[in-house]
Amino acid sequence: MIGIVQSNIQKCSKAVTTAAAAKAFLKVPAFGYKTLSAEDYLFNQRDANFANKTQQAQLKPLAGCNHSEGSSDEITLIGAPLGQPKEDFKDYDVLQRSLTVNNPDLLFIQMDPSPFMARQRFMAHKCALKGVEDYEVNALEQIDPLKPQSWEECVVNLTVLDMLKRNQVHTEFQFIDTYNAYSYPNIQDKEITESLTQPFIQAINEHVVYKNYSPYHLVNRTLYTGLMGKQKVMLGDMPEPLLRSILGNTVEIQEMRDLFKFVLTKMKDLKQPISIRDASINFLPHIFNLPRDLYMTALLKDTFQAAQQVTAVIGMHHLNPIQQYWEGPPVGINFTEATRIPDRIRGETDEVLIEKQAIMDVMLGTRVWGEKYIANPFPYIEQDITKISDQEYQAMKKCFFLYMKKYETFKNKLVNELPHLQNVSPLLSQQTAIKALQTEESLAKRPLPQQ
Repeated sequence: MIGIVQSNIQKCSKAVTTAAAAKAFLKVPAFGYKTLSAEDYLFNQRDANFANKTQQAQLKPLAGCNHSEGSSDEITLIGAPLGQPKEDFKDYDVLQRSLTVNNPDLLFIQMDPSPFMARQRFMAHKCALKGVEDYEVNALEQIDPLKPQSWEECVVNLTVLDMLKRNQVHTEFQFIDTYNAYSYPNIQDKEITESLTQPFIQAINEHVVYKNYSPYHLVNRTLYTGLMGKQKVMLGDMPEPLLRSILGNTVEIQEMRDLFKFVLTKMKDLKQPISIRDASINFLPHIFNLPRDLYMTALLKDTFQAAQQVTAVIGMHHLNPIQQYWEGPPVGINFTEATRIPDRIRGETDEVLIEKQAIMDVMLGTRVWGEKYIANPFPYIEQDITKISDQEYQAMKKCFFLYMKKYETFKNKLVNELPHLQNVSPLLSQQTAIKALQTEESLAKRPLPQQ
């Protein structure tokens, strides 16, 4: 993954504008696992933007992955289009049909697990401090959710929500009036269930979703349906801190600056309302989506070792890449490689690393390292925050804010000059993004799919 990103990014500013540059991306370096080219990612982004209905695919057990080869086990992939899919909701929709027919052991949902992982690790540490059996104080290297230790850590444990609600460990309360017993009428009285409905929804909003509502309507609906309806739910998207750490140690500083300039240029040339986040993801999917696709594929492979039936609800933009990456060793990705953070690029200073993270914060419109559940905002420099002196920490923060202000100023200058970029609503930006790649000359050789 690291090498393919480095190879593709060097020509990204020309990838969308010239057919010749697009052809250059067809040559994929020989790495130990399969990856799609930048051109393929651009076509996939355009086709997925154009889709307005859900699509399904099945993944079968793989050889050499500790799967049940030759069995009827399968993973059902449901690709959700952006926004509200055009389905008939008077009858069973595609999700309900899949749950009814397959009765899956696990619901895999493309949502960032970082907020929940941080809370789960905090409560596990609290259990250890109180001497609860099977919990060890030194079991975790860090509470910050940089990356999951295994696929099990991404499964939403409702006991964690119950402990957070009461600020107690699970050995200190009864389970009759808990979220764990919700939807079990033989355990919980109807009156208790009804009284817990709104607090349950609020707990999911606060501790699971946090600020990360998906642009795919079906993904959000599946999360609430699954958690409140007796399903085991896994948050299967790549943790945002992990994505930033990988890209920060993969993309050189001049390349990152060129990416930023490229996105601003595309926003200007479009002459349509679009946010910088939507522009970045749509014109650079081989940068921001490729690591996610490899991660979700590897996570599904590990999950499939312990489950017979899995229903995975993901964004339409990831449906085709995951199918392409679904291969066994040696060409298929594994979880170790998908979560590996490379060493920093030789010769790059701490200041350079901070500048790259500031650029990505501006491009993606998020403040990952400033979230409340992040204790160490500079893990890409030093994973143990206790080794950073107060003076060094303040200097790093000052450096980050200076670069953040610098690139925010560049972005705001463009926005202020162009009326169509001012006060852009998320819905309007999304509509522009859907159409953005349909008029690109370099993509015209492959027709749009029929709906």
